[in-house]
Amino acid sequence: MKKITYFLYSSAICFSLPSIGQNFIDKYISDPLIYTPIATSTNSLNQPKDLDFKPNTNELWVVNYGTTTGGTSVILYNAGQATQTFEYRKDSHTSHFMRFPPAIAFSDIGEWACVSEIQSTAGGTSTFMGPGLWTADTNIYARTGQNGWALGYPLGSHLDMLHQSPNAMGIAHDSAKIYWVFDGWNGNICKYDFVSDHSPGYDNHSAGKIWRYTGVNVLRTPGIPSHMVMDKVSKWLYIVDGGNKRVIRIASKTGAVTATLSVPGTASEPLAGYFGVTGVTQQTIDTYTSQPCGIDYSNNRLIVSDYTTGAIRIYDTSIPTPTLMGTIATGSTGIMGVKIGTDGKIWFVNNLQNKVYRIDPLPATVDASILEITSPAIENSEPKFYSPKFNQCVGSVSPIVSLQNKGSVLLTSVDIKYTIDGGPVTTFAWTGSLATGVIISVSLPNSVVTNGTHKIIAYTANPNGTTDLNLLNDKKEGSFRSINPIMPYPFTENFTAAVFPPAGWSYVGYNKYCFMSRIASVGGFGAGLGCFKMDNFSGTMNITGQKDYLITPRINFSSATGASSLKFDVAYAMYDPTTSDGLEVRVSTNCGATWTSIYNKAGTFLATAPDITTAFVPTAAQWKTETTSMSAYAGMPDVMLMFVTTSNWGNHIYMDNINLSNPLGIKEIENIINIEVYPNPSDGEVLVNANSGGGIKEILVSNIIGQQIMNVDFKNSTETNWKLNFSSCVNGTYIIKVRTESGVITKKIIIQKD
Repeated sequence: MKKITYFLYSSAICFSLPSIGQNFIDKYISDPLIYTPIATSTNSLNQPKDLDFKPNTNELWVVNYGTTTGGTSVILYNAGQATQTFEYRKDSHTSHFMRFPPAIAFSDIGEWACVSEIQSTAGGTSTFMGPGLWTADTNIYARTGQNGWALGYPLGSHLDMLHQSPNAMGIAHDSAKIYWVFDGWNGNICKYDFVSDHSPGYDNHSAGKIWRYTGVNVLRTPGIPSHMVMDKVSKWLYIVDGGNKRVIRIASKTGAVTATLSVPGTASEPLAGYFGVTGVTQQTIDTYTSQPCGIDYSNNRLIVSDYTTGAIRIYDTSIPTPTLMGTIATGSTGIMGVKIGTDGKIWFVNNLQNKVYRIDPLPATVDASILEITSPAIENSEPKFYSPKFNQCVGSVSPIVSLQNKGSVLLTSVDIKYTIDGGPVTTFAWTGSLATGVIISVSLPNSVVTNGTHKIIAYTANPNGTTDLNLLNDKKEGSFRSINPIMPYPFTENFTAAVFPPAGWSYVGYNKYCFMSRIASVGGFGAGLGCFKMDNFSGTMNITGQKDYLITPRINFSSATGASSLKFDVAYAMYDPTTSDGLEVRVSTNCGATWTSIYNKAGTFLATAPDITTAFVPTAAQWKTETTSMSAYAGMPDVMLMFVTTSNWGNHIYMDNINLSNPLGIKEIENIINIEVYPNPSDGEVLVNANSGGGIKEILVSNIIGQQIMNVDFKNSTETNWKLNFSSCVNGTYIIKVRTESGVITKKIIIQKD
């Protein structure tokens, strides 16, 4: 990246400088500044309007205004670093859910929202438009539901949308799923609570609530955003009122609900609540003769960009009446969104130049920064991320972080702390000699982790035994999956426990309507106390292509032989001849870094029952046992399997009795355990006898069409003989399945009564 240096001396400053040296932003008033172009049109920037960092990461998102086909996004990974990369993304449905976006805002729960500067995408008198909610998980955003508005299919990857603010010009996150919106159509401010999103691509908005602050009057300037930001400590909401050329703030916890509102006929939608609020406390901070646009806040400092002049004003908000401290004269006409980044520095987009800039003051005297977490490998999302990667195959983690001295003096000591899932803080007292700008890797003490996904936060404290003068670059966070402990071979899973996924297993999915689960009422071949189910049937959207992943624990195959195999029972019915849901089994020997497919069937090759247009529930006869060799993995100490379903929005797939072992053939089982069923034919009473080699665990009896008529489960005990009473059964042939400690043997019995 090419650096451009401008020197701004105190002659440009006409105001007092409270707390100089105590707030990093104050250095922008006193220091010479360097302007570094971070991204340009070569990085797919095209009419950029706003930017925001995914919290506590180096991941910068920029929103392009776009065309009638919708806005677009540019994601800068390791933004501003030598390792910076970028991705251009456009969701297939931004022509409605992100049409002409002037502003975005990240939450702290792995989501972000945007608004659209348009009356409606429906045309005519419609005012059906408002904020859209999206996931910050890059495995989902603009990756799932991409179908070009195909009828009946998911509506892209958006999480939710509410529609009572056309021509919205700004947005700010509050907490959870609550956002504030500058409503340019109605000329006031609204608070939106999505409450519970409808899952990527669906369209049920009925959980949403809206509060309209009718006494906060604002005016839109077409084409120029009016950004907003929330001080999440004091709960002051800062607003650029672009049309009135002023900056205001409202005390978001004041005011009272004085009306229950009705949605207009031009924007009809079901809502859980729609209210009018009056009496809110509001205050004008500053007025402009030019065009204010962007705004951001951090640690009692407010910055506001001026689209017309390119200036950035800095205000002190620690006092009852916020006061202008000084102005950065960037000379960059066309500034829109402005952001105090996760490095503590000021970043902005220039809409006219199609560029992102970072402004660098001189280094703070003492500034120790966590540049990134390099181990465990992390996904910069919340723990519920949609990826089978980012695995840690140990029972404890020893994090490694990149520590950088961003201060102007030698760094000789710093406390590096981390916490996992908000648990106990682990502290490492680093000492050494780190020159300005130098980066080193630091290994931290280990912590025990359980199986599952986790969020790690690492941060610095007490550099050189004093206060860090730039707190915003101290912290980084991310998520990873632990797969632990390793399980012995042979390995079985019968889904009898109520919990799902089973202990030690991991499930990866994102759709709350169609997902993997355990079903207690169904078992393989009609036996057992539960099984796995993938729901490909439910919901209102055609989810063709959706993949869900169920990952086994790590398994020690050291004792596996060349005869090792995977066996599992499966049941599936196609919805109709055109739908073809699939099941695949993959194997990894390197903690999920790579996978090899060993089984893959779909449609008629997977089906065990006739097509059915209602939700499929298998009978005892509508199962089959699949077997595939695991000989290639014999002797390996660490093996994982992953069951992958690919939906065609057809019907349910069931699976049970997963078994990894060195299997015995039927003759071998019969040589070990001699099962006798007699007399045969019988007039009503049948004796099942295990003559040697172990006992009977379960007996299942079904008629010739697969209907179960008896099931005797001996639980934790075993029996060597048992009497079955067929006196109430009609004459005919019956199937007896006898499960022993060594396998399952099937016998036929003929009932022939006088």
